[in-house]
Amino acid sequence: MAPNPDRDPAVEIALIRADLEAMQEDLKAVRKELKDLLEAWNTATGMVRFVKWLSTFATALAVLYATVKGLSGR
Repeated sequence: MAPNPDRDPAVEIALIRADLEAMQEDLKAVRKELKDLLEAWNTATGMVRFVKWLSTFATALAVLYATVKGLSGR
């Protein structure tokens, strides 16, 4: 908003305050959205860790099964 020399300074201050309040509300909304996004990211990270652990566990079980099956054949 460009300054207007014909406007009363009190009006200018009121307009600036209104703009500032609007920006603060927008910032609050962005913060909430960012918090929700961070929560979703952390949940996804936990799920990835679990899937990695589960795949390692399944591989260990498969190796153990193959070992037992191979040894029992002799």
